[in-house]
Amino acid sequence: MTDAVMLAGDRYHKAEEAFTGVGTVLEAAGLETEFTEDFASIDSAKLAGKKLLVFHRDGMEWPNGHDEPPERWMQPHQEEAIEAFVQGGGAFLVLHNSAWNYPWQGGYRRTVGGYFQFHPPFQLFDVHVEDPDHPITQGVSDYEIEDEQHFLWFDYDRAHVLTRSQGKDGRESVAGFCHEYGDGRVVYLGHGHRLSSLQHPMAQKLMTNAVNWLLRR
Repeated sequence: MTDAVMLAGDRYHKAEEAFTGVGTVLEAAGLETEFTEDFASIDSAKLAGKKLLVFHRDGMEWPNGHDEPPERWMQPHQEEAIEAFVQGGGAFLVLHNSAWNYPWQGGYRRTVGGYFQFHPPFQLFDVHVEDPDHPITQGVSDYEIEDEQHFLWFDYDRAHVLTRSQGKDGRESVAGFCHEYGDGRVVYLGHGHRLSSLQHPMAQKLMTNAVNWLLRR
């Protein structure tokens, strides 16, 4: 049986880049992972017996073509499955665009603990470690990265901020946070628009530490 499931790939993000950039971390953690682009497959049966769920995908799909408005793909039963998985002790690593255009009034929003607002173009910005004492930020120092700087709303009352991004224009946003939800754990990390972003040494370190914290290692 596989230990983890990773969903990636959408109109704006290549699945193979996500699988490569994150897969090295999952492999190093000794996790046997199922990599999938099939968003419809994420349900309670898929998550049964798994330790970790990883998302690197936005919530939009274009069933009628890219000239028509997008639709949200996540269905109520999928929200319920993810929320139950985490509350029951599962781990959820939410990467980059995985808080973008998802249902925002139900189980997915409650589980993630944050919601995408907007992002400027792909460009250089700085990332500052907010809590250097947390296990997820061990070995991570402030750094510069070329990526999309995502801006999010998040649940200030329960999310523990790990890192903040600061654009060259001075605008700041949360870049990484974690929280416990029921018996499980959730980590959001904002990097990942391109393979080069995922392979940045500090991004790799954050993901490595996050997986260990999520799995209580």
